[in-house]
Amino acid sequence: MIISAVDMNSDPRAWRARAAREFFAKHGPADLQPLPLGYAERERLKDGSVRHILAHYARSLAELNYDVETHPSFYEYACGWMASPVTRNLSAASDPELRRRFPPHPLEGLDNHLYWKPPKQASKPLRSRRAAKALAS
Repeated sequence: MIISAVDMNSDPRAWRARAAREFFAKHGPADLQPLPLGYAERERLKDGSVRHILAHYARSLAELNYDVETHPSFYEYACGWMASPVTRNLSAASDPELRRRFPPHPLEGLDNHLYWKPPKQASKPLRSRRAAKALAS
């Protein structure tokens, strides 16, 4: 059964996405299951509720190739999302219940597009492998 475009066998990220969904089923909030994997699944969640945060979390996790061990937990991400200046005009960011559940706390590495990158990557310009090798020589 195809759940989303990511689940198609021709997508090399499919197994990582499915593993991330399984991880989230065990470690994510019970009321926010399952982890959305594809664009359409995420977009349907953008309704101004906590599901909106989940959509951005899932997109950020996908951008990191579903590396659940490196990416912050949903709770850490949600607290950072609540603190981000980018979200201040979204209804979820001002919801008192969500502010109690996910107290706003800046998340280092969360960019202006609400993607999280490891702080080393977020603060340094990306270099090509060739340039990095030349500098190392």
